[in-house]
Amino acid sequence: MLDQKKTGMFINEVRKEKGLTQKQLAEEIGVSDKAVSKWENGRGMPDTSLIPELCRVLDININELLSGERLSKDAYNGKAENNMVELIKDNEKTKRENIGSAIGTITGAVLLCLFIYGITIISGGMAQIIWFLDVPSLVAVIGIQSIVLGASGQFINYFRSFRLVFAPKSYNPEELQLLAEKSEYAVGFGIKVILLAGVISSLIGFVMVAGTIGDLSLVGPSLAVTVLTMFYSVLISIFMYVIKGRLHKINQD
Repeated sequence: MLDQKKTGMFINEVRKEKGLTQKQLAEEIGVSDKAVSKWENGRGMPDTSLIPELCRVLDININELLSGERLSKDAYNGKAENNMVELIKDNEKTKRENIGSAIGTITGAVLLCLFIYGITIISGGMAQIIWFLDVPSLVAVIGIQSIVLGASGQFINYFRSFRLVFAPKSYNPEELQLLAEKSEYAVGFGIKVILLAGVISSLIGFVMVAGTIGDLSLVGPSLAVTVLTMFYSVLISIFMYVIKGRLHKINQD
């Protein structure tokens, strides 16, 4: 596997030799200075589309960049072959991780469907399940979350996360990482907000249930709505944790 830390230290060393700041180097190759900092700290590698331009600006060759050191003529051929092998290994590892992620997602979806099917049978059919669905409660939870996200300035970053995860190719690699970091924070914030919204809505529901204590025919449905409100917030939070995990992976690649 290619040594990201060694390559990062080498980029840092050559950049300073050239008298360039991280911001100047970033402007030369069309990325953010944050991306350059990430490479130099060994937390990622430049995208393959950026490597030729990066090497041109730093006046090094691709094998020196991947090796993380200056190469003599004698060492060049051996390192070139070794780097090619390591690149192939890294590509195969990435493919295996993507396949594993896809299998995990499919398995989770199948198990969720089986769970819903089992609950449907136990509860006496789909008609009984639909009886317990409460759209106003769901709208209330999402509405409170949207208001807080809008007021905090995280609304766009939160909802952009879906496009980043499900349509990443619509962004260039550097833009993808930059936006993924912002959206990861927004999603984490949104998860906390929707759980809080669920708690607040449930507390309001319990107050309303207390007001119907005298009418037993109303206690059951009111209590069910109260519980469902918290259930919706937890369910949405679980889904958004998956989105957050995918964003974190994009951020680390």
